[in-house]
Amino acid sequence: MSQPEILPPSSRPPFSLRRLVTERASRPPRTFEAREIYGRAAIRRIARALPLVERAYAEIRFSIFRPKLLSVMDLLLPDEGRILDVGCGFGLFAAYFGQTNPRRSIVGVDPDARRVTLASRVAASLDLANHEFHVGDVRSAPLEGPFAAAYVLDVMHHIPSRDQRAVLERMRDLLVPGGVLLIKDITTEPRYELLFTEILDRLMVGWNEELAYRHHKEWGEMLAELGFKVRIVRVPDVLPYPHVVIAATKS
Repeated sequence: MSQPEILPPSSRPPFSLRRLVTERASRPPRTFEAREIYGRAAIRRIARALPLVERAYAEIRFSIFRPKLLSVMDLLLPDEGRILDVGCGFGLFAAYFGQTNPRRSIVGVDPDARRVTLASRVAASLDLANHEFHVGDVRSAPLEGPFAAAYVLDVMHHIPSRDQRAVLERMRDLLVPGGVLLIKDITTEPRYELLFTEILDRLMVGWNEELAYRHHKEWGEMLAELGFKVRIVRVPDVLPYPHVVIAATKS
């Protein structure tokens, strides 16, 4: 084994306190500090940025997406880079994940123009200048990749079953190699939990929209066929929601 080269004392640069301070100041910032805004604190800041009616809606959404569930998803997303938010709505989750890691640049897309406008206002009020929101349907919107990750939170079952595979395929094509597609949705068992969720969905969207629920294993098989490496976790809840979180990594 070769020995490391040791310079003779005459060849070593003289000690300089100024140089030492300058070198330390120029080092990149540490990236593992504890996050300052997360959980209930982050949720409260989002709620305060919303009008009264939308604030009530946010309270309902965050009663379903409890801080522990949000923290699980937060860990699965990259700490920085462009992240696609499919069905961003009022920008609730973009605002949450942007607060926990400000280096994320979240791009939201939603077909409702009013919601997109409000999402932009919420992001601006929270100083999330690197977020952007666009009106459009994920099936046809002119989205420009690549993205480090994408997430779809309780949206896939609102997409008609005939289009679901094509949506997953499109998101795969927008991701960088190794990018993460994070899906939070509803599985189909136990039956009474699915029925509970469907009743709430119907109260929100009415009876004319197709609700295309799938068993989590079916989602996993579809994603694997599209070239993803898939991990699936069932998430228990106090309320009878059959939550499932799917983390799919592009090969």
